[in-house]
Amino acid sequence: MKKFSVSLVLFVFLAVAPLACAGAESQQAESQQEQVSLYYFYAEDCSHCKKVAPLLEELEAKFPELEVRRFDLSYNENNATKTTKNTTSSSELFNAFIQTYNPPAVEIPAVFVGNKSLIGRGLTRERLEAEVEFCLRNGCPDPLALVKGEAEGVGGRGGGGGGEEGEEDKSPLLLMLVGTALVEGLNPCGFAVLIFLLASLLSLRTRRSVLGVGLAFVASVVATHFFVGLGLVGCYLFSAGTTTLVRRLVIFVALSAGVLNLHDFWRDKATLAVPSVLKPGIARLAGYASVPCAVLLGFFATMAGLPCTGCIYLTVLGLLAAEPAASALKTVLYLLLYNFFYALPLLLILALIYRGTSPEEVEAWRKGKRRFMKLAGGLVLLGFGTAMLLGLV
Repeated sequence: MKKFSVSLVLFVFLAVAPLACAGAESQQAESQQEQVSLYYFYAEDCSHCKKVAPLLEELEAKFPELEVRRFDLSYNENNATKTTKNTTSSSELFNAFIQTYNPPAVEIPAVFVGNKSLIGRGLTRERLEAEVEFCLRNGCPDPLALVKGEAEGVGGRGGGGGGEEGEEDKSPLLLMLVGTALVEGLNPCGFAVLIFLLASLLSLRTRRSVLGVGLAFVASVVATHFFVGLGLVGCYLFSAGTTTLVRRLVIFVALSAGVLNLHDFWRDKATLAVPSVLKPGIARLAGYASVPCAVLLGFFATMAGLPCTGCIYLTVLGLLAAEPAASALKTVLYLLLYNFFYALPLLLILALIYRGTSPEEVEAWRKGKRRFMKLAGGLVLLGFGTAMLLGLV
């Protein structure tokens, strides 16, 4: 059986690798054919603009398909005579872009690429490179065509300018986050630790104490899960220059873990699980049954349980980090939303036991359904991996 498992994983890897390479080659071919136009508005006396200028030069050197169109909005007495006409036309064009994209602030430097805008302090190296790579990979309309109404996008067709996504764009992402968080939250590893902890508590304390310690455990799990996600998103953004490599890695992890989960479903045995060496320590910690121990237990159980469903989280984090023009605040809010729904299954288990359902009954249910939890996780991972491989997300 072990030989069969290894053979299956190797077969999937060998089958997927050529597709990934072919997908990458097709994306590169499209990038070579599609030219991306970027409109940059600046002023000579703008200190932040002086930091952005070399970034654009680097991108032009890195991506030959990128065309940067620069517009100087500065005006002073020394160059008034020779630049008045250009300055006026640049200002009018800038106003037209502002009216079309409707950004949250009107300031410089300002970059418009595709149907997104990066304004002022929101114009960072990571976001700039991510936007350019997104457009090179997927194709984006010329911003000037949007301003003139010659292409569909932000120009009077659903708002959402200024790099902020319209409601039509947000809904699929939010639904994806909620659904995926619930699937990851159906984590047999986390369920087992919580049930064991509550069973220990019921033999020693009142149900009110059970509720307090249980909530401390869930809060610790969510906090750990959230900060792990925040750190990984930061790593993704820090490696923005290797976006293609990171994307391929996420695709490989998603597809491989998806196949392993489906394999576990068929043989009813967990390949991706809490390492056996850590289980005795977790069990001993759960036996102390106190709030401080519950907090520590939540941390260690979450870290140890990452092999269980962490691949789902890793894939979602990769998508969030690659989300075009996503601000740091928006990414944090997405993570908070995700972790709220991730915690719901644990809270449901806690509520059932608090209301009188015995831990033994819940544990019997967990063991009977864990195969199907693996199935759900495997299908989600394969769906994500395939969608990313085909360039759909």
